[in-house]
Amino acid sequence: MFKLKLTALGHPNPDSFNCEDIKEYRSVVLWLEDQKIRHYKIEDREGLRNIDGDSWNNAYDSYQRDLVSPVTEGSPNEQLNWLLSYAVRLEFADNVTKYKNAKIEQPKQAAPNVVSSNPLDNLNFSSPAFINGVERVSALTGVGPHSDPKLRLAAIAKVLKTSPHPDIPKTEVTTTIQQPADVLKLLFINDLRELQTKINEALVAVQSVTADPRTDTTLGRVGR
Repeated sequence: MFKLKLTALGHPNPDSFNCEDIKEYRSVVLWLEDQKIRHYKIEDREGLRNIDGDSWNNAYDSYQRDLVSPVTEGSPNEQLNWLLSYAVRLEFADNVTKYKNAKIEQPKQAAPNVVSSNPLDNLNFSSPAFINGVERVSALTGVGPHSDPKLRLAAIAKVLKTSPHPDIPKTEVTTTIQQPADVLKLLFINDLRELQTKINEALVAVQSVTADPRTDTTLGRVGR
């Protein structure tokens, strides 16, 4: 709360000041009067110098009234805060030329190193690999030629947006792609048939154990 103002005023220990410590509190008040405010003559500051005496509070109350403090009835922290603000105003008034052109130095912040996880950010749109890739996708979606591969890619995006599964022209490229897909479909269907056969065999085995012991499935009849 008080560190910034104490630092601005040049207090020797702004970081370690403890406003809850009575002796430190009184020492700061005396320091402000001796070094910054100087409202009293030196010989009239004896009441404030007696920081260990019981009469210090009375001297402090008189000091605030003499300064016409607006927080004489406030808390000790409010009173000290006003004293510090008053001392800062006096310090500025004594050194207007020094402080009027003062600039606050902003700490330099290092630019964040942003690593993108989007692979599109690392694409080289002028590379032969990109151009060839756009050419192949354009052939699959039926998009016509254009000198700018990025415009062709934008056209492909519009086609896929309006028709997610466009009719693909029959070319050698599409045939090459379609043949492995058909093979995979057939293998998948074959696997499903094998799985169904094994399930049926398991059901028969279970039924042979759980069925009525008088049942003879080989004779096709129940009982003797």
